[in-house]
Amino acid sequence: MKVNPKNIIFFCPTKNWGGIEKNVLLRTIFLSQNGYNITVVLLKNTFEDRFANMENVTIRTITKRGGDLNLFVVRNYIKIIQKVKPLTVFAALKRDWWLVSLAAHIKKVPNIILYLGNIRKIRTGLKYSLVFKTFKAKVLVNSDSLKTDLLQNSSYFNQDNLIRIYNGIELPKLQTVANWGAIEKLNLPENRFIIGVAGWLNYRKGFDLLPKILEKLPKNTHIIHAGTGGFELDMDQILSNYPELSERIHFLGHVSNMGQFFQNIDVFLLCSREEGMANVLLESLSYGKPIVSSKVPGSEELLDNGTYGILTEIDDVIAMSNGIQAILERKIIFEPELLKQRITDTFSFNHMMANTQSLLFPSKN
Repeated sequence: MKVNPKNIIFFCPTKNWGGIEKNVLLRTIFLSQNGYNITVVLLKNTFEDRFANMENVTIRTITKRGGDLNLFVVRNYIKIIQKVKPLTVFAALKRDWWLVSLAAHIKKVPNIILYLGNIRKIRTGLKYSLVFKTFKAKVLVNSDSLKTDLLQNSSYFNQDNLIRIYNGIELPKLQTVANWGAIEKLNLPENRFIIGVAGWLNYRKGFDLLPKILEKLPKNTHIIHAGTGGFELDMDQILSNYPELSERIHFLGHVSNMGQFFQNIDVFLLCSREEGMANVLLESLSYGKPIVSSKVPGSEELLDNGTYGILTEIDDVIAMSNGIQAILERKIIFEPELLKQRITDTFSFNHMMANTQSLLFPSKN
């Protein structure tokens, strides 16, 4: 198959919107604006509107993603690849690695890129042996800690087929909205101290720990949560054991203007048990907000082992509450400009996109 050196396919068939999907969108916007032709493969009736009406972007939808031996899905992917003739295919989710790379190999796509955002066990077996040794796929990760883990624990990886590109973000143009409605309707006291949290409501994010953290903090301290999806935790049931805290933990649901969310919080808390390089921490730094985070690998790296935020052991609610208390009492201060400089120096959007462009469209082609 003769490929078009300006064409790429992003395979991102998912029902949940999170950091991985957001990064696909960011890369799509940037590459399309720079003259590349992007095809995005999504599950039908999910996130088509987020990619709609973009120049040089085509949306293809599928009704199912299938299992490892789903020949129907492979045939469908082959048809998409044959029509687009891409230089590169990109699989955003680990569960799609096999089917995407198989279809790409059959059509002789020269550049197969697979994304991994969290530490996952890569099992030894025929499937992955074919993916990495025969199909010559490469894996993109977003942290050195994840790259090191894969190099140490899997024989499939080496310095050539494992590439680290940090997630990146632009420093925001601050547009403060007085009396932001999402906050005003909560009727919080004037002397409030607001802890921001964000993400899916699941065990991995550690949100079941919120009441235990909050009960150790002053009564003017409130938690606001932004996000939808992943409702594995019944927060109503969890909070039923802490009736005195029910008016201090607030769930905003989907927040369309996360800029206002970050501008209205005093500290951001990441209490995850498992995490990669969390986009919400990048956003928090870009707004100059102090951070308390569990020692998940990406956070340790992003916060430079405590230089740019307070790090605690996973599940250590006492350390998390003490860290928040220290920031509240200004015993520990993180200067906003220092936090923003961390983004500019290492985690800028321009760095991310320049490295992405080199990976997806290598100059030798």
